[in-house]
Amino acid sequence: MRLRPFLLLLPCGFSTVEAEVSYNREVLPILASKCLACHGTDSAKRKAKLRLDERGAAYAERDGIRAVVPGDPEESELVRRILSHDEDEIMPPAGEGVALTQEEKDILLQWIREGARYERHWAFRAPAKSKVPAGGDWGVNAIDSFVERELSKVGFKPQQEAKKEELLRRVSIDLTGLPPTIEEVDAFLSDESGDAYKRVVDRLLGSSRYGERMAAWWLDGARYGDSHGYDNDLENAQWPWRNWVIESFNANQPYDRFVTWQVAGDLLPEASDDQIVATGFNRNHRIQTEGGAIEEEWRTEYVMDRVETMGSVFLGLTLSCARCHDHKYDPISQKEFYQLFAMFDGLNEKGFINNLRGSAEPRHRYRKSVFEDAVSKLEKEIPDEKKRAGRIKELEAAHPHVMVMRDEVDRQAFVLKRGQYDDKGEEVSPGLPQAFSPTPEAGSLNRLHLARWMVDGKHPLTARVVVNRLWEQFFGTGIVKSSENLGRQSDWPSHPELLDWLAVDFVESGWDVKRLIRLMVMSATYRQSAVVEEEKLKRDPDNRLLSRGPRTRLQAEMLRDQALLVSGLLVERLGGPSWWVYQPAGLWLEVEKRGTFVQDHGEKLYRRSLYSRIRRTVAPPSMLLFDMPSREMCTVKRTLTNTPLQALALMNEVTYVEAAKKFAERMMTKGGTPAERIAWGFRCATSRVADEEELGILVRGYERRLEHYQKNGKAAEDLLGQGESKVAGYLPKPEVAALTTVANVILNLDEVINR
Repeated sequence: MRLRPFLLLLPCGFSTVEAEVSYNREVLPILASKCLACHGTDSAKRKAKLRLDERGAAYAERDGIRAVVPGDPEESELVRRILSHDEDEIMPPAGEGVALTQEEKDILLQWIREGARYERHWAFRAPAKSKVPAGGDWGVNAIDSFVERELSKVGFKPQQEAKKEELLRRVSIDLTGLPPTIEEVDAFLSDESGDAYKRVVDRLLGSSRYGERMAAWWLDGARYGDSHGYDNDLENAQWPWRNWVIESFNANQPYDRFVTWQVAGDLLPEASDDQIVATGFNRNHRIQTEGGAIEEEWRTEYVMDRVETMGSVFLGLTLSCARCHDHKYDPISQKEFYQLFAMFDGLNEKGFINNLRGSAEPRHRYRKSVFEDAVSKLEKEIPDEKKRAGRIKELEAAHPHVMVMRDEVDRQAFVLKRGQYDDKGEEVSPGLPQAFSPTPEAGSLNRLHLARWMVDGKHPLTARVVVNRLWEQFFGTGIVKSSENLGRQSDWPSHPELLDWLAVDFVESGWDVKRLIRLMVMSATYRQSAVVEEEKLKRDPDNRLLSRGPRTRLQAEMLRDQALLVSGLLVERLGGPSWWVYQPAGLWLEVEKRGTFVQDHGEKLYRRSLYSRIRRTVAPPSMLLFDMPSREMCTVKRTLTNTPLQALALMNEVTYVEAAKKFAERMMTKGGTPAERIAWGFRCATSRVADEEELGILVRGYERRLEHYQKNGKAAEDLLGQGESKVAGYLPKPEVAALTTVANVILNLDEVINR
């Protein structure tokens, strides 16, 4: 028998934990971060053949020793090891940088003393729609009732509703990616009816801008780009798939259909052009065009990418961990990964294509029937082949080939040892993970079975994942902060019952995205003022309890689009190809091999940022500065940083200087005194009236700069020469230049770059 002399100290109050310990909320996060890498689901890497995430394995006796003895810490080997001072025995092992804190030890000890009750991970259980708590006079819908209950537990009261100007700016940006105009602000302020805000929300959701804003959110996860990536990084016209995404959001396509078409639209009966194009989601991956590449190695990599992207986007799981071994934390085996792999492996595609320009096989002509009808018409109208060649080329540019899914090859799939393409292990057939939701009976499974399995309403993850990510879009942080991962290493939800209620309600509504968004932005929770109170900030610095309204920095696309809108430069045209916007001279020289960057001109420069061409190896730097991903891989959650480089870009990058110049021109055309012009500009950008002090600072700045430009005409001309757009010749240049500096300051204000 092992001696445990230190355990004599246990009865003396070793635990500082008072409330009953929750396995899911308190114990599992400790195990996941400190123990499961060696004692989790990965059988190949499991130490001492001990698994701590399953009740039976943890309770089992091995050589007379049990890791966990419910109700008896003194007989539990886990307790002996975590309290040991022997470097050869202490767990986690000394020197690995994952030592348990005293609080964590206390939690584990109390959990065992209370019976060591295991629970299935909350995200792997089907969500249940609990009863909506009784609310007070504050809330307007179910969201508020759940939020108010949690606030009351800590003695917090919600903030008052935001001022109408603040609220309109917030919801306009959130639903369309663009701020309101002064005319829209005035209309909202003058509408004193009880449903004024509701009408605003309905108008914004009905705008075509809504689809563009939502598409920008979706493209990150889909790793959409306009080039193949890697060293050569040649162009690829995948934009018709982006068009489909925009149109789907605007049409409020039910989310279950939105998912199904992207995963397996080509397998639907008599698949339409749109259903086939939708599967471009799976082909947005990078393509290797470098000499010397091994074709099968890269073809395998593409299939892996499809599986991993599907898991990240739709299930909120890091399936990539299972490509080399059983997942260390989540119940996904390596075999199950390759069963999913088998579903995506039927394409007749090449892993390496020499000097590919455009789309790779298999591919589909965008709006094929329209293209063919147009060509047929031209052949009748212009019999001469040479004369109609130019027109045909234009049609081909408007209807390019899109890379899509098409199962053409019956390949046998294998478990790949360590994920190596040429090290094959056990043969596998298409299949689905068993741990999350009932799966179809064994048989010939394909991507359509996968899609229907994910959206059958019983799956515990699909609805939760999209609800949480939409919540993150509008509130700044998801109910589950780790929105990229709802597995065992996820954060505990701030409002678990609310998340589940929303997930079930979403499914019950027929997966109605606009209805879900309307519920969120109509809530009193969303409409709160963002004013920070000292006590709340101290006790809840991240606003996880939602005692105030959301306030976050605008995303890269929103910052640029906002500048273009207030300047009058923005050209709004739905859909179409991507365009080359301004880039620093010489940026491509280090990576350029074929072709040269050729900037577009005219209206193409001023389309919404959604349509800016993304060359993956050299994405637009001003966008990257504001945390837009390069789209080389799936990114479902952007980082959010604040750096000096961002401020320098907003002050000096040609897009923002040009926008400030044209914004100044708009101010000039409003007439009146300099103060009146500046006041109009301030309101145009912020949606509110400047106070006396703010206006005074801006006017004095204008006067100083005016004096400078009156003495330095060349400096004024240089400033106004930024960008391709011209300032009206009849306007005095010194005044416009001085106002440009004021406009630049306004566009850099904290409340302009935040919402």
